[in-house]
Amino acid sequence: MSDDPNLNLGVGGGQPPFLQRGPSLEEEEKAMRKGNTGVLIGGAVAALLAVVGLAVLLLSGDDGGEYRAIGQQINGMKTEHFDGFWTCALPGEALSGLRSDQDLRYAITKRARSNPRRYAEHVRQDCMVKLNEHGPALQQLIPPPDLADQLVSLETALNDLRTGWTEYLGEIESAEGYEEDTYRTEMNKIAKGWYDYRNVHGDLNDAIREKIQ
Repeated sequence: MSDDPNLNLGVGGGQPPFLQRGPSLEEEEKAMRKGNTGVLIGGAVAALLAVVGLAVLLLSGDDGGEYRAIGQQINGMKTEHFDGFWTCALPGEALSGLRSDQDLRYAITKRARSNPRRYAEHVRQDCMVKLNEHGPALQQLIPPPDLADQLVSLETALNDLRTGWTEYLGEIESAEGYEEDTYRTEMNKIAKGWYDYRNVHGDLNDAIREKIQ
């Protein structure tokens, strides 16, 4: 052992204590080749599993997926546009309590009678936008073929409802008073559009429910 303490403590140019010999270049190359082989094998296995998984998914399929999607879209539009319109046009009214066309007629008349012009202005400026936006949104839907006719019926009911309201507002906004019988034709169109929309929407939900069960 050298008398120079620096050589034994690894200070300066001496070899540090407890130093272990590292792998040779040949050993490192072998380890790298072995590691690369493992990575390649692992990657091949992962790719094979992914292909098998995709094949199983395609073969099994989610037959109800298309129907779930269209159902969510239709129900979302009803909430935003149809229910949104009635919430605006009949403020304070519990929509779930409107169970017949008589209920609907009474709810409208009650709000229009006291000041027809003001009510017409409110519905035209604040509420009709909901119905006007609903039509184009429905037209953008791509339903399964077996639901196409029902979707057309839903749009027809919406158009009848919008036409009825447009004609009704045109009549009451120029009225001096409010005579319920005077607006019977327009009110009939509104009631029919409301009734048909609710029925067609219910039938659509029933048809979709059968497909995803």
